[in-house]
Amino acid sequence: MGLLAMHLVGGQEMDEEPTQDLVRDVLEHLYDRACLERHPLAALAARQQPGEARGQALQRELLDAIQTLRPEANLTCDSLAWRKYRYLYLRYVQAVPAADIADELGISVRQSRRYAREALGALAVLLRDRWSSVGSSLPPVRDAAPSAAPATPSPVDQEVAMVEGRAQEARVPVADLLRGVAGTIRPLAERRDIALALVVVEDLPPVAADRTALRQALLSLLSLCFDLQSAAVELSAGVDCTGAGISVRLYSRVPLGGAARNRLVGDERWGIARRLVEAQGGRIQADPLGEDGLVISLTLRAINGPKVLIVEDNADALQLYRRYLSDSPYRMLAATDGARALESAEAERPAAIVLDVMMPSQDGWEILQLLKANPDTRAIPVVICSVLRERELALALGAIEFLVKPVSRDELLLALERLRSVPPGAHRGSPGDSD
Repeated sequence: MGLLAMHLVGGQEMDEEPTQDLVRDVLEHLYDRACLERHPLAALAARQQPGEARGQALQRELLDAIQTLRPEANLTCDSLAWRKYRYLYLRYVQAVPAADIADELGISVRQSRRYAREALGALAVLLRDRWSSVGSSLPPVRDAAPSAAPATPSPVDQEVAMVEGRAQEARVPVADLLRGVAGTIRPLAERRDIALALVVVEDLPPVAADRTALRQALLSLLSLCFDLQSAAVELSAGVDCTGAGISVRLYSRVPLGGAARNRLVGDERWGIARRLVEAQGGRIQADPLGEDGLVISLTLRAINGPKVLIVEDNADALQLYRRYLSDSPYRMLAATDGARALESAEAERPAAIVLDVMMPSQDGWEILQLLKANPDTRAIPVVICSVLRERELALALGAIEFLVKPVSRDELLLALERLRSVPPGAHRGSPGDSD
């Protein structure tokens, strides 16, 4: 276990190397009193709030600690301190989805992850100092590296960054993936005398993911379950409750499900698996199931909706579009230059194309003209998205919508929804339209 994961009862010691996974984990269950009551941090919070129920004391401590990090009023709202505080407040107090926070703060998704790490580090330091004042001796916490001199990325950071940078629109068949993972891990299960069952629905839609990264995340989670003295593990998959994603579940029969969960989320492998899943726009969580079970749930993006081709050369902007479309009915394709855009449009026949103007080699206007000159792509509706306010030119060249950057998620989804009601080949805009 890492930082703050130590249960001080009986003098059990923690690792000296801190981790922010448990801090984040407890925050994500901020309003689940039953979960907070069982969390290892509850014992430390109860010492600070004597006489109060453990879960209530931990909730109060976390809310107070977040407010303590609120900067002075003389700092501007775009300062680093304000953005870190706002990230904590939006993500955990108001439960705003992580995908929407970058847009709210006016930063890239990659920047928001850095702010999240630094904010959680600052919160861990604050809790350490507060709890040590009542006799809870915690190991030293490394302060977050100053933004002016960022630390050298660890090998794990580099691997996750590579996953984030790769196209994640590959079609990964879920049933085949799980069969492969089960086949890889089965020799270890047999060596540990653990019954491993696989239950999948064959006709599930594929998921948008990096196959190698998703396999590694699942193998790490299964290995973790085996280490929890599991008697049996079931790996299953099905359509999630929203109908827009695929839910992969690992059910592990373990003694003391709640305690097993705390051990799980304090392990380094859990943190790595979580980052690999989230780097692909997925979600992951672990929950005890009674006294003798633990369920790990991964929700991944299903590829079963209309395709949207995003033509954009900025990596951060592509990540933002990917987040915008992650929980939508649309499947995102990406192209970073004109040649790839034209090739993808002809081969994939997407339902719509979102086209930037300031592109290398060929600008968006040239790409739009070539799309409209090709009989195979002429009918595909194109949305021009640019900082250049040239709506009339965009419509004159055949675009059907024009959006001014920066674009919000709501603006993008509304524009795509409008396109679905337009007959093929029809244009609602013309040079004579008013702005």
